[in-house]
Amino acid sequence: MAKPYYVLCCLGLIMGKPVLAQTVARITVKSGAYDRHNAIIRIPFDIEPGIGYKLVSKENGKKVEEHVQAGDDMLTWRMHKDLPAGEERSFELIRLTKGNGGMKLPPNGVKYEEKDGGYTIKRGGDSALHYRAVIMEPPAGADTAFRRGGFIHPAWTPSGKVLTNIHPKDHYHHLGIWNPWTDTEFEGKTVDFWNLKKRSGTVRPVASPRNRLTSGIVYGGFRQVQDHVVIGHPDRTAITEELEVLVYGQPDEYMTWDYNSTLQCASAAPITLNEYRYGGGFAMRGAAIWNNENSKLISSEGKTRKDADGSLARWFIIQGALEGGSGGLLVLSDPNNFNAPQPLRIWPEKDQEGQVFVNFSPTKNKPWPLVPGETYAQRYRVVTFDGEMTPAKAEALWKDYAYPAEVTVEMVSRPVSRR
Repeated sequence: MAKPYYVLCCLGLIMGKPVLAQTVARITVKSGAYDRHNAIIRIPFDIEPGIGYKLVSKENGKKVEEHVQAGDDMLTWRMHKDLPAGEERSFELIRLTKGNGGMKLPPNGVKYEEKDGGYTIKRGGDSALHYRAVIMEPPAGADTAFRRGGFIHPAWTPSGKVLTNIHPKDHYHHLGIWNPWTDTEFEGKTVDFWNLKKRSGTVRPVASPRNRLTSGIVYGGFRQVQDHVVIGHPDRTAITEELEVLVYGQPDEYMTWDYNSTLQCASAAPITLNEYRYGGGFAMRGAAIWNNENSKLISSEGKTRKDADGSLARWFIIQGALEGGSGGLLVLSDPNNFNAPQPLRIWPEKDQEGQVFVNFSPTKNKPWPLVPGETYAQRYRVVTFDGEMTPAKAEALWKDYAYPAEVTVEMVSRPVSRR
């Protein structure tokens, strides 16, 4: 089990006159058993609407400010300096005036652009990923059953090399990074949301008050509701999915983003995600240029394309030659995910002329029943890079993700009155 953030709120409150800048909390971050490198810290916090905050620590007697972002009743920041195992660092959280709370996004912030039928999320001037928010037509001559939205393509390395592929001729329904379920049982019928040509099921992004686009100095991204639809007369939604993708800002040489999918039954009818060899979780069709000679895969257990299919893994790396150089991505699976460590579905190196397909497939070896009134989260972190990544680095990043630093919050003053 992943170690949760620990938040302690002490009510030793100081009552005073309103001030323009006010220390509202003291925050201590403890690294625990693992080294922390540019660690991403997210903690619950009662955010005041329209108010800005800054985070200050002391190093060698000097005050050092960290960028901090407030939103969704969370505080988020990246520690700019390493925190070795067994050490801790203290911060003061300072409440700013309302005017400072609305400061302009700096050039190196994370922003979104609404373009090409969806959202491109950028860190500074560098694109991280594009999400398709409307239905895309298949290539000319392909079956119209392959019409679909709700996927990520392209995903890029930090320098802009493309990592994903869509609509390959061997599998028109492969769509960059996506996550439909293949073999399911709904209202006494078998429904396939993955193999679109069956015209059994599909996934559609939909308008919802829960949808959101976010920009910020620490992170930006989107939240999008996607319906997993049973095709019929009429169509019926079986699963409602809330997909949240958060791209984090610097400082490091990687592009880091979270892919968080939350599922719930769309009606009073349950659905069972049956045991099947692939589907759901996190699926990716690799760059069109990749084959079994110019790319390689390695899992957390040291497996490769020779023997990884069907094995369990905490993370996997895909890397190799790309247009303009080399690069790849690391995908980390949260240890709290269903059936973790999750099984992998990976095309062996001689399949499909060596093309790359990889899938964290939670139901590869056991079914997953979903019941009305419950929510089911699947969380992954993606780290894209130029050049190569070592298994040792991947393992360190997974430990930092899976076992977050312990955070203690001591409240020291009440928020300034909103009247």
